[in-house]
Amino acid sequence: MTNFSNYHQSILLFKNIFVFLDLNPLFDKILPHQTPGVQCLLQGVTGKQRVVTLSPGLKLWLIKEQNPHLSKAFSSSFNISPLVSQLLINRGLESIDQADFFINATLKDLYSPFRMKDMDRAVQRIITAVEKKEKIYIYGDYDVDGITATAVVLLFLREVNASVFYYLPNRLQEGYGLDTEALQKITREGATLLITVDCGISDIEPIQYARTKNLDVIVTDHHEPPEKLPPAYAILNPKQPGCSFPFKELAGVGVAFNLIMALRTKLREHGFWQQETPPNLKNYLDLVALGTLADIVPLVDENRILVKSGLAVLSTGDRVGIRALKAVSAVPEGPVAGDAVTYRLAPRINAYGRLSTAATAAGLLIAGDAGEARRLARLLHEENIKRQQLEKTITAEARAMIKGEEHLKKPLVLASPNWHPGVIGICASRLVEEYYRPTVLISIDAKTRQGRGSARSIHSFDLYRGLKQCAALLTSFGGHKYAAGLTIPAENIPAFEKQFSAIISAAMQDEDFIPCLEIDAQIPLSAISDDVVEDMEKLAPFGTANPEPLFCSLDLKSYSSMIVGNGHLKLKIKENGCFYDAIGFNMGTCHTLRDEEIKLAFVPQFNLWQGIKSIQLKLKDIQSRPLANA
Repeated sequence: MTNFSNYHQSILLFKNIFVFLDLNPLFDKILPHQTPGVQCLLQGVTGKQRVVTLSPGLKLWLIKEQNPHLSKAFSSSFNISPLVSQLLINRGLESIDQADFFINATLKDLYSPFRMKDMDRAVQRIITAVEKKEKIYIYGDYDVDGITATAVVLLFLREVNASVFYYLPNRLQEGYGLDTEALQKITREGATLLITVDCGISDIEPIQYARTKNLDVIVTDHHEPPEKLPPAYAILNPKQPGCSFPFKELAGVGVAFNLIMALRTKLREHGFWQQETPPNLKNYLDLVALGTLADIVPLVDENRILVKSGLAVLSTGDRVGIRALKAVSAVPEGPVAGDAVTYRLAPRINAYGRLSTAATAAGLLIAGDAGEARRLARLLHEENIKRQQLEKTITAEARAMIKGEEHLKKPLVLASPNWHPGVIGICASRLVEEYYRPTVLISIDAKTRQGRGSARSIHSFDLYRGLKQCAALLTSFGGHKYAAGLTIPAENIPAFEKQFSAIISAAMQDEDFIPCLEIDAQIPLSAISDDVVEDMEKLAPFGTANPEPLFCSLDLKSYSSMIVGNGHLKLKIKENGCFYDAIGFNMGTCHTLRDEEIKLAFVPQFNLWQGIKSIQLKLKDIQSRPLANA
């Protein structure tokens, strides 16, 4: 449920209606009653009620409460503007020490990997395998997190001359997690040690099988552990019971990186590098940043340190596979921002794993030859184009299944035998953005009558816990709060939809289905300057739990608008003698502005065009009402 206690104002903006709420103490509850055309009941301390209509697609703007005293302290301590100091407060930082760690933490501030449960046991087993030249297999997941984690462990073990190989399952034929038939192949190859990355925590039966074949399994994973853990030789997962590792939200590649940190430490203690320099683990951080950003884990604490340092390594482009990938993704030379990873690099790495096998992407990341890297990067780029076309088709078909208001009063559970199971996760995310409710898309195999689903959620609902309550209807499931996968017999889908809807109905209030924008501050556009934007960049990289700074400005009357590119809205705004450019990506078909007063929610950022650096406002939402004299 949305907690309004941290907001001093709430703004509801409508086409033709502008409602300003002071929630403390005048209003304390917002209850929508139907969608689309949500009826919002506003009940104040006087007991009076007003009903207004929230049109489809519009959002509730929540302006965070300001703290001038702490903002002043941060501003003085870190030599940043009070506006940017407030951004630190808005991200939950309550002391000078916390803010200093957030801004200035480096790789030296990483936690000891040996605080992770079973780390000593895992490291010793791997060292024994290295010394005895045992055949080691790495078994990864087929998404970016799993592929980068596979590359990190593989490349490090190659540096210590281990006999190491990797296996990435085929999404369509083997599915997520350990596959028993794949383990049979691996044992026939003579492997005696298997290291999982980004998977394995729920694979009880395959790991039991591995034990019967004298194949030791070390699980490294970050997904929610089940009540009963698999009988692995060692389990590295900060979320497992009894693990004292302080930070619980690592990506799979983050757990893998902790493993190689611990391995290097122990190998050095054993005198492994008497005549040579140990591997520089900083060189692996480009892969760690890729996987962490792609998996949309919170960009705070250790994740923030790893990604911030990793983006610097990624920017140099020393890895031939990364250079080739940046070239086909149109990522320019120079500093690489998190957006470039999320929207350009990661989708291309993901493409082969979604549609066929992830081995092509792994081959790119571990490539040593520039020509081979360019060939593989072109293949990934072409596969990504196919993925985009499939995504558009499936999303359109799913949208056509949503019938009227009744369907929108519950989660979206949609199924079809025509959908590619490797793409439905992206489509589910698109529908969550559009309809703002938990969404499950299921691809049904016409022959086996088994469904494979991808689920995505909204801020107020823990998806993993919801699926756990439906476990009796599912063949398997796994994931975390906002994203999960499942398999289900086709005949169970109606019952699952009914039970899942009941669980959500019991867990959530009506107001949880109103999409909200959390605004850092309401400001005049004149408050934005080069110095302020430069200070904001000190808070990067941005992502989950550390969002881009978001501001709003109201009552903007002097502007011009035009549609540019592929449906993007471009504004030129004048306010008190200052001029600003604003761009709303994919907003061109949503807003027809003419003789209207507008209110903008935006992210200020630098834009470099033909060598000229200027401030541009990246629009996140735009609302309007007719001018009074129009």
